[in-house]
Amino acid sequence: ITSTTRLIKMWSFLLPLMTLTTAVSAKQPHVVFFLADDYGFGDIGYHAEMYGHHLNPVMTPNLDRLAAEGVKLENYYIAPVCSPTRASLLTGRYLMHHGIHVPLVDSSPSGLPLDEVTWATKMQEAGYATAAIGKWHLGFKSWAHTPTERGFDYYMGYYAGSTDYWNHESLCWPGSFKNGCFENTTSDGEAVTGVDLHRNREPIFNNTEYSTKLFTDEAIEVINNHSQTQPDKPLFLYLPYQAVHVGNIPEPDHPSYALDQAPQEYIDMYLDVKDVQRRNLSAMITVMDTAAKNVTEALKAAGMWEDTIFIFSTDNGGPTNDKASNYPLKGSKGQLWEGGVRGTGFVTFGAPDRYGVTTNGTINHDLMHITDWFPTICEIAGCGLNGTKPLDGVSAWKSITSNTSSLRDTIVHDVCFAWMKGDCPKNNKAAVQKGTFKLVMNQGSSGTVLYDLSVDPGESTDISKDNPDKVAELMAIVYKYNSTAIPSQDRSPPVAGADPRLHGGVWMPWE
Repeated sequence: ITSTTRLIKMWSFLLPLMTLTTAVSAKQPHVVFFLADDYGFGDIGYHAEMYGHHLNPVMTPNLDRLAAEGVKLENYYIAPVCSPTRASLLTGRYLMHHGIHVPLVDSSPSGLPLDEVTWATKMQEAGYATAAIGKWHLGFKSWAHTPTERGFDYYMGYYAGSTDYWNHESLCWPGSFKNGCFENTTSDGEAVTGVDLHRNREPIFNNTEYSTKLFTDEAIEVINNHSQTQPDKPLFLYLPYQAVHVGNIPEPDHPSYALDQAPQEYIDMYLDVKDVQRRNLSAMITVMDTAAKNVTEALKAAGMWEDTIFIFSTDNGGPTNDKASNYPLKGSKGQLWEGGVRGTGFVTFGAPDRYGVTTNGTINHDLMHITDWFPTICEIAGCGLNGTKPLDGVSAWKSITSNTSSLRDTIVHDVCFAWMKGDCPKNNKAAVQKGTFKLVMNQGSSGTVLYDLSVDPGESTDISKDNPDKVAELMAIVYKYNSTAIPSQDRSPPVAGADPRLHGGVWMPWE
């Protein structure tokens, strides 16, 4: 056989493979990001089993199945509260860099700075249709701060931090502001309330559909419409659910509000749970689990599932005072302990081979942070990172899909120093993790403490006195990020113009 003949035969063999490889890499996946709210680390079935928490009877068969089919992220971190996580997810940047450390107050003009370029905007630039359905909580003083001006072609949901699950009224939360919800202007001293359900720029009145079902039905409609009208265009669907955040807190004028709200048929599934609040929370979790099933089934019915990357994440640790479980972790929502910042997360691929995934059905123990999703998905979706502010996130694509060593060895959970103002404490607060060592500074009355999470994941034994060099190393990271931080963007005083009574009883932009 001549060398020419051998070359012809070789190319006839390789050409189909090269063509296939090019086609696979050129195919942009649909991306569905399912974000749970206040979801406890111990409140998913596979964690209850994995960590031996058999006293927690929570039923999440659909999430368990999706996680088992994909890659479970068991060293995955988020921010300790909602607005910071959402800001970090959409910007790929740490709290001290986008300036949001605490939940935004409904009546405040605070919000994600307009010079921050969002992940959604970059997905748009890469040719994606983009939609967001659910909780925004990144500010809404002007239309420029709302989802359809921050990278989403379509939005349906609510702007504030929480609403009633049934009537979609948002009872204002004042944060640390006295009369921050205009309590001094109401006859009974209650915080004001207003409708907080919107489709793009239009308010939606008189809707009484349970929010988890409402948002799921809307997501299914978006999926079906996309498959019929834009079948060749990739979809980025961001689903920041209200579940399982508590509903409106009961007030004398609103006795129908309940700390936790769920349909009765789901509550009936947990009648053996004696604590009423925990029973209702468990029911809310199972409704959310059903939502995950219905969304994925809709993708399959629309012929989109095999081209989909489905990501599940919580936004922060569960609030233990509201009966959430972060077992076996220490702490709660709002804290820098593991129970506040280590979260449930997994990734599932409709057709793993289509995107070169060799790790489906595995557990990933590499360090990962909420900021990493932006560069991770852009790596496979083809969205450039030019024009953004410097990202703190790094791509975890190879770590997730092929078990390649992670690019991340450090997470700066927060640096909240007094000079930044807002709610940053006078004695400064921070937490940083490098490898398995985690330093926490002034979480409550903790002082500066150090833990080795590889042997002490429950943060029970402070080893700072025995490891002064490690403390110094991690403190140097804290001071480095303090030097690049910006002032707090989350605690501008409430303004009268935000009052929903001035806008037909609706929470909406006022500038």
